[in-house]
Parts: sequence; structure tokens; C-alpha cells
Amino acid sequence: MLATTEYDQHVSARLLDFFSDRTAWQRTLWSSGTILNLKELLEASDAVANGVVSQSSLGNYAHSIDITVGRDFGVGDDLRRKQLCALLKVDDRNRTLAAGSFQYRSIEMLIPEISNEYLRHWATALAPASKPVRAERAARAIAAHLLDCGVHPEFLHRWWTFKSKYEPGSKGLSELLEEANLVVSVPERDFEALLIFEKAVPIDARRPQPKQWLTNKEVSEWLQTNQFSVSGLRQKGGYLIQMKARDTRTVIDAVAEAEARLISRINLGTPSFNGLKTFGRVWIKGEQKHFEIPHPRRRVEIHSLQRENQLYNLRNFGTIDAAIELIEPLDAQPPSAAVAGGWAAIEALLTGPGDRDQRVQAGDRLAAITACSFPRAELTTLSYELERQGGPLIVELKACSSNKERCEIVLREINAKTQFAFKRGSDTAAMARLIALVENPGRVLRDIEARLSECFRRLYRNRNIVLHGGKTDAVGLRACLRLTAPLVGAGLDRIAHAAYTEGLSPLELAARARIRLDALDSAVAVRPIDLLS
Repeated sequence: MLATTEYDQHVSARLLDFFSDRTAWQRTLWSSGTILNLKELLEASDAVANGVVSQSSLGNYAHSIDITVGRDFGVGDDLRRKQLCALLKVDDRNRTLAAGSFQYRSIEMLIPEISNEYLRHWATALAPASKPVRAERAARAIAAHLLDCGVHPEFLHRWWTFKSKYEPGSKGLSELLEEANLVVSVPERDFEALLIFEKAVPIDARRPQPKQWLTNKEVSEWLQTNQFSVSGLRQKGGYLIQMKARDTRTVIDAVAEAEARLISRINLGTPSFNGLKTFGRVWIKGEQKHFEIPHPRRRVEIHSLQRENQLYNLRNFGTIDAAIELIEPLDAQPPSAAVAGGWAAIEALLTGPGDRDQRVQAGDRLAAITACSFPRAELTTLSYELERQGGPLIVELKACSSNKERCEIVLREINAKTQFAFKRGSDTAAMARLIALVENPGRVLRDIEARLSECFRRLYRNRNIVLHGGKTDAVGLRACLRLTAPLVGAGLDRIAHAAYTEGLSPLELAARARIRLDALDSAVAVRPIDLLS
């Protein structure tokens, strides 16, 4: 198990936050790691050459990576970080970092070198004798890298939970990172998975069959060869998927995506056919049983619809309602539809007159709104945890009639320097971030806003690559959707709340957020919990 130093426990708690699919949006991971960012940068450079992404967008992205690299100890020593930062300098006039340029090729060659030693470098940086690194920064960099390596978050959550809490013996964080490096260093394995149809369009026997298609007889033979039962199956053919992956759960998710794509193709290609239907299961060679195919959500959550009794209100259909329809694909649809619908909702709500050539500003405005909602979201979450734990505040918290009142109580105790003892490391880490925010709201919230802005700009860039470049397999598309969807939901929740309770338009709320954030260090600054009020 993990050694019980406060720092190691803090980093470990945040890693588990980032790997969990139940983490509240304000505690999730908001960005990818340096390696994936560099791969996306090269892809964006190619897109600039094809007229899909603007040179200014490429420059902004390179600049944000430059800032991150300067603080990322996984990249290597000072010399290596300076070398990479020099390659990330983009001059709009000379159009450097062009596709195929010297800078482009240099970054391309550095990516595998940095990736191979990334976790080892962090292990060195977090060794007991090393200079301290901010726990939040270290946890975000490490978690992002592990996820970007293609390890499923569910596997990582189980693995890290066992290693940090239950494995016999005591190890430091640095030692666990060395072991994590072994996990991602193992080459991806070959997998073979079978999707079986309960109802399917018949294959024309006079034409060549797709090599992935299996006949009824071939499906039975494959199942029996791999020691699966064929009892109760009345199949109408099957689809064999061969791929490389690190774990079974990643294969299952890939099959779920393939199922959705096949259903879409059949619906479009045979409109007279009444829908493709699978058994909702996947059989994987080498496994002892089949697996149910999940249909996971990306957790776009707009709670104001229920809180303000708007779930069944279609009478006054307006911009907010249209955006909710547009954003639905972001929650559960295939990546291409998700990125298109997600950005369409943001643009519909937060662009106005004069924004024709600056539509990316819609993402910046959503970042301001979401950043302003961060303090209330975290204070609310902690208030319910304090109530569950019991203690001196339980009576006062139970008597509250609104989340705003709950936030007032927790904020009062923070200002009074009350020492809280939480049972979960996630809550302890959250309280540490809130204390820093209360002490310096301007610096902390502007940093949050900047990270959210880059997240939404990334969504816009991927949307352009998909819609204008026709590249539905963009290198960072799936990671972008996984990270961004909960944040988009949080921002739209605040927009919907303001519209339902105050009659504010999205642009009016964005203007309020911008004014309040800009005034945080002034004499007229409002409290963190009043930024959107």
C-alpha cells in the first residue's frame, strides 16, 4: 500500500478522482497529457495546410502546450524541456511549425523518446529527496498520460486502488509510478471480438463478402472453437473485430462504438429494413464468458431542467431548449455526431452580432461561466459530505433550504480557519483547493478559466477537423469528448438556471461572468459564491 505521507495521499486521491466515472465535474481531469497534446498539434498543423484549422488556432494551441511543457517534469530535465519549448514557438508571419517542416519533424521524433521515459521522469521528480512539486499538477500530468496511453480508466481505478490501499507492504509514490510505467510499457495485445446479430440485412451471396462478416455457420464454429456455448443463440450472422488494445474493457468499448456505426450504416443504406439488432453482447477470444455491451454516457448533466420543473415544458420552446436538443449527441452518440452537436449548442447560445469570424469566442464565454460556477459546485459537494459525516455543522446544514445557504455555511467556516477532517482523500484535496481559492480568488479562478477555455477551444478545433476535414478518427477526438462533455454540461446547466430563474439570456450571463472575473482583484469584487448571482 501507499506510504502515508500527506503529499502522496493527496496525489493518490486525485488520481482516483481522475480515473473514476462518478467524479463530479469540478474534480475531473480537464486536459490530456503532453504526449497526446503534441500529437494533436502535429495533426492541427496538417489541418492548417488543408485549410481546415487557422494558423492563429495552431499558434494558440502551441502556446498553451509551451506553458504546460515548461512545468512538466515527465518531459525530462531542464535542457529537454527548453529544447521542446523552443520548437513550440510559432510565428504567425513566417508560418513556422508548418506540416512537414523542420520543427514538425523534430517534435515528431521527440514524441516517442519523451513517452518512453515519461513516468520514470515523474518517479524521479517525486522521489523523497527531490524538490516538491504541486500535488495537483503532478496528479493531472500522471493521470492524463496513463489514460492517453490507452489504458481504460476502469482498469486504472482498480489497479491504483489495489496498489495504494490493499497491496501488502509499504511503497512510496515514486515506486508506484515505476510500476505504472511497466503497465504502459507492455505492448498492446491482439484481440479478436465477435458481435452477433439477432436481426440483420441478408448478405448477397452473389457478391464478395466483407472479410469481417461471418455466416451463421461461421459464427457457430468460431464460438465452439473458442469454448463458448451456442445454446439459445439464433443468430443472423456476425461481425468479427480484430484490434490491438491493452485491456478487455477497451475492446468492449470499441465494439460498442462499432455497433453504433453499423446500426447507422444499415439505417441509411437500407431504409426499408426495420433496423439492425445485435444480442447486446460481445464474445472475446481467450475469455471464459461473454460481456454485455455498455452504452456509457459522457455525463452531460443539466440538473436545472429538473430543479426548475422544466422537464416537460415545451410550450415556450426557445434558444435554451434548442441547445439542449443540439447537445444530446455529446452525451452518448458516436464521436463525429457528438463533437458536431456539442459545439453547435455552444455556438448557438454564446455567439452574437460581430462574432462571425470569431466563433471560438463562444467557448471562451462558456469557460468564464463555468469557472464562475466552480466555487459553488465544490462548496455544495463538500457541504453534503460534511452532513453525511456528522459533527457540529450537521444541524445547521440540514436546516438549509437551498444550496446557496449550504455554501454560505462552509465558506464561513473556511474564513474562520476551521480545520475539517474528511474521511475521503478526494474531499481533503478539494478543501485544500478551496482554501487556496478563498485566499486568492483572482489568481485561482483565472487559472481555472484558462484551462477551461483551452478545453472548449480543443472541442472547436476537433469539430473543424471532423466537419471540415472529414477526419472522424482524429487522434485526440475521443479523449477530447471524454474530458469536455461534463464541463459543457456544467456550463449549460448554469445558462439554463439563469434563463429559468432570472430570464437572463446566455450572452447576458456570459457578460456578467466576464465582468465579475475581471473585477476579482478590485475593491468592487464579489465573493466567489456570488459570481453568477
